[in-house]
Amino acid sequence: MNILIVDDDRFVVSALEQKIDWNSLGIQQIYTAYNIRQAKKIFSENTIHILLSDIEMPQGSGLELLAWIRSEGLHIQAIYLTNFADFNYAQKAIELQSFDYYLKPIEFDKLEFIIKKAVNKVKVSQLKENAIKVGQYWQHNKEELVEHFWHNYLKNNDTLSSEKIQEQLKIKNIDYSLHDCFLPLLLDLFPYKLVDNKEIISIFDKENDFPNKLKSIIINTFQNDSIRLEGILKPSTYKDKYLAIFKLTDCNSEPFIKFLSSSNQLIAAINSQLNCDVQCGIGISSTLDKIHAAVKELQDKKNETIDFRNKTFCFEDYNENIPNYVEPNLQLLEHRLETGNRLSFTNKCYQYLTNLLDKNALNHNVLCCFRVDITQLIYTHLKKKEILANKLFQGKINDLLLEQSSRSIDDLMIYISYLVDVSLDYMEFTNSQKSVVNTIRDYIDQNYHENITRTSLAQIVYLSPDYIARFFKKETGISLGHYIITKRVDIAKDLLANTNFPVHIISDKVGYENYSYFTKLFKKETNYTPIEFRKKFYSKNEN
Repeated sequence: MNILIVDDDRFVVSALEQKIDWNSLGIQQIYTAYNIRQAKKIFSENTIHILLSDIEMPQGSGLELLAWIRSEGLHIQAIYLTNFADFNYAQKAIELQSFDYYLKPIEFDKLEFIIKKAVNKVKVSQLKENAIKVGQYWQHNKEELVEHFWHNYLKNNDTLSSEKIQEQLKIKNIDYSLHDCFLPLLLDLFPYKLVDNKEIISIFDKENDFPNKLKSIIINTFQNDSIRLEGILKPSTYKDKYLAIFKLTDCNSEPFIKFLSSSNQLIAAINSQLNCDVQCGIGISSTLDKIHAAVKELQDKKNETIDFRNKTFCFEDYNENIPNYVEPNLQLLEHRLETGNRLSFTNKCYQYLTNLLDKNALNHNVLCCFRVDITQLIYTHLKKKEILANKLFQGKINDLLLEQSSRSIDDLMIYISYLVDVSLDYMEFTNSQKSVVNTIRDYIDQNYHENITRTSLAQIVYLSPDYIARFFKKETGISLGHYIITKRVDIAKDLLANTNFPVHIISDKVGYENYSYFTKLFKKETNYTPIEFRKKFYSKNEN
């Protein structure tokens, strides 16, 4: 049995190696690493059963390492060492199915006891794996074993040899032959909804048991004697993609028309029961030894295919088309922005995309080129209005909509509509300079103690620094800088008159770390130094 020790403190690693009786614990090989990169390399080259890791490390935490281990499908027992009794650390460790969580300083006898329990758990897991290999576990875990076989088979970048496939089938006692026929179905889900351009809602936030509900819908939909669902897999780390593998009970039958009809029924069922849009991609039926290549081809073709949501795509007779991008009439679209006609702008974009689709001239690359042009057009238009587009559109909503926008025509239109609506709404706001000035005033009044500059204020209202400085003075009659100074001096006068704070503390409280500079500004504004002002105020009250 092997253990890997990971800690950026070499003295801790050395102490653990030397002060624990590893032989008595049944540990034959001890590996050591001082950061995540080294640890991953060791995992890729060796079999590791137990991980003993620090959490806080400069080049990546132990929690990140375990998350990677779980994503790789490795079943190891993880014991964490940490200096901090942090509940968030403990919670995350539990989520990642760590074995134990141990607070430093290390008491080696207690740590040995924890490691011994982990060793025993590994032994139990190994017994279960051996039981699977000899078929004793088969009847109770048939479904999991089949899905595990498909996961391992399709996960590999390289196709397994016929001999290796047969070896895996024998180990898991799965009754497949190399000549059995299978049909892949790729499901692309669209679980995200934009609400009022302010909130993203995902069905994954509401559905705790989404995979099982999806599986149940698929089983109920494909009730056909000529096909049988063998497994539902996650071909990627994304929550919105699933791969269903069906076995054809008769390779000589023609299930395709029925399968196409059932796929359309599946879309309707997912729409109604899960409140989620979906696309179905049907691959080419292939024998077991060729299904790996068929799934890879299906994924590649589906990634290049752009259409609307809630459609089924058949790739049996797919002919790859590589169209050239021809930009739309950008001047016409720019005019729609200038006149504020948002509906006409989005309609023109929609017509452009649907025309390309009708001509079979739309693929992933063309859609992305169009998105770049539209985004650049909107950003340029905002720049003319002195609006900082990169600040206006920063945040999780924009990032998610941008990421999703290349998946379908619907998603790109959602993103374009979002850009147009936010842009035109903000232009209406900035056209009322009083609204912008009031926003700036409110910010200064609440944050006078912060380091306020024209640049920081520009980020609040998404306008260029020079522009807001010009119209603020035009609107109020005083410069931005003078307004900030006046506000700070007024607060300082109140503190001098009504508190016993020393002057240097008051200077800090109103945003001036340099006491001498504060005194100079205060005297310029009031004709008194802060100390003179306080004496004058107290003298006046006494009189």
